[in-house]
Amino acid sequence: MQKIGLFGGTFDPVHIGHLAVGRAALRQLGLDLLYFIPAALPPHKAGQLISPFARRVAMLRLAAVEEEPRFVVSEIEGLRPGPSYTVDTLSQFRQSLGPEAEFFFIIGLDAFAEITTWNRYAELLDNASFVVIDRPSHGRQSVAGVVGRCFPDYREETAGVWSGTGSHRIYSLAMEPVPVSSSLIRARLRQGESVEGLVPPKVAAYLRRNLMQEATGTRH
Repeated sequence: MQKIGLFGGTFDPVHIGHLAVGRAALRQLGLDLLYFIPAALPPHKAGQLISPFARRVAMLRLAAVEEEPRFVVSEIEGLRPGPSYTVDTLSQFRQSLGPEAEFFFIIGLDAFAEITTWNRYAELLDNASFVVIDRPSHGRQSVAGVVGRCFPDYREETAGVWSGTGSHRIYSLAMEPVPVSSSLIRARLRQGESVEGLVPPKVAAYLRRNLMQEATGTRH
């Protein structure tokens, strides 16, 4: 059975922190593949200005090719109309790859703490296990606390692993924090500052090229 990681997000732009999460998930869970899944219309960012879907996909492809052969970029949410609900994406992956795949949905602790605001959140664990990236920066927020509040039927079976009545589990994946964010990168770009070292080199070159095209009013 293939072990498949599913890592969703806006990725505007993808940065070294995202890639560090991907590498940690591959290593600690023994994944065969990890899909980066950019949201086409992220429901929690309705009304906010985000880069075009095609541009975010292009940067992810540059990062994936440069970084790790087990990284794959999926455009599944760009091919579906309406808001990019994770519950629909997980269902589509399950239908596409069938029972021969075991799915692990990767999510940050900040997003996991707000999971009850997600569309049909109680159905998410029907199609995949959760892998929660535990970051010390969240202070008193903890994976165990969120599990107890949002998934009271789940009990800790071993350290950092919770199980319920179904076959899927919730895992806490601890990793060293990477001090970078997409909002920081966008702010640096707006101020004309370098983003070298914060994104993969090919992504940095792509961002420079697009900024130059926007400044001159050209498109290629």
